[in-house]
Amino acid sequence: MRTFCKTLIALGISVALGQTANAAGDVLTIWEDTNKAVGIELAARDFAKENKVKVVIEQKDSASHLNELEKLVENGGDVPDVFIVISDRTEEAVNKNVISDLPFMKADASKYAKLATDVFYINGKYYAAPRSIETLVVYYNKDLLDVPYETIDGYEKAGDRLAAQGKYGLVGKLDELYIAYGMMSAYGAYVFGKNGEEYNKYDVGFASGNADDGLTNLADYVRRYIPKQLQTPEGWGLVDKMFIEGQAAAVINGPWALDSYAKSGINYGIAPLPKLKNGEYFRPFYGVKGYAIAKNSQNKDLAAKFIEFANQPKYALIRYSAIAELPPINDVIANPLIANDDFSNALASQMLNADPMPYIAETSQIWGPMADAIKSVIANKQNAKQALNDAVVKINKAISNTDNNQEDALPNDSE
Repeated sequence: MRTFCKTLIALGISVALGQTANAAGDVLTIWEDTNKAVGIELAARDFAKENKVKVVIEQKDSASHLNELEKLVENGGDVPDVFIVISDRTEEAVNKNVISDLPFMKADASKYAKLATDVFYINGKYYAAPRSIETLVVYYNKDLLDVPYETIDGYEKAGDRLAAQGKYGLVGKLDELYIAYGMMSAYGAYVFGKNGEEYNKYDVGFASGNADDGLTNLADYVRRYIPKQLQTPEGWGLVDKMFIEGQAAAVINGPWALDSYAKSGINYGIAPLPKLKNGEYFRPFYGVKGYAIAKNSQNKDLAAKFIEFANQPKYALIRYSAIAELPPINDVIANPLIANDDFSNALASQMLNADPMPYIAETSQIWGPMADAIKSVIANKQNAKQALNDAVVKINKAISNTDNNQEDALPNDSE
């Protein structure tokens, strides 16, 4: 697991690099994810030296970068030059006019996996350069499973066998849409259809294809193989606890779980998600974190130069070594150090069978109705077809209500 050498050290909350540069020179402020600045410290130091500037790295939870940036813009505060935008919130950042497009990505896009750049391409412009990509994988306990199974049937048989020992086979928060989606999408479900490159918010596809078969199979699996305590809000943490303590032979989880599993000392491996009963692979969401430039940055050219510099393969490899987040850069993925690494290999393989989390604002309307539908079918209160149809009606109504409210808020030219 990540066998090449880590050459960097932890940095704390904020670091400043290049202080020996001309005091009157430029200062570039970079927002990195919490505890992840170590991944770009060398790139920042080399950039500061080469460009005779000062680089300041501040660490904040990447999920909050956009919200914090918006507050600074509203209050007239000093914004960072570079921040992390998450792919499904990119359009929101564009609509709120707090993010700048990246002209250099027109030429650089071919350096990245296409699925990682597509999510940042909106209205003919790129708004971020991919930093890392994430999706769900299977973590399995090598002391309980000799090899990971290619099919869900294999995990079901493992669950049946391990039940006699008071243990479980493959578990996860399958009662939640974020994970359950992968089973329904393998049967034809989708979130929103597209008109060309743009999402069509009026084409909600959760009831499409044989999605009801997928949800029926999921509910059956949950009732037979997922303990009740995992079907609660506390279940997210209990998934990790069960795996680390050897109560579950395998779990469905994302890259964010890697660090705690590695530190636990458990003898684990990583594999793509299994094929389902229809012969199709479990098809989860994927997301991309990208380096973006704040609209109000006073150093846009320098910020763009830094992003290109930090995403050079040699620095991206160091970043992966330090923080275990896979850069979707073609030359990095092809590097033997990555290609022969079990985590990156599983993640890259799974990306071939994954759907992007839609970036349009209407995505926020799907979670409540779909949570109700999934839980209703698991509890045998509705059949899957009825539950999905009801959910689609609720989602469409919520989107329509939002549209009407926005129209009401528009100024009346006749006044």
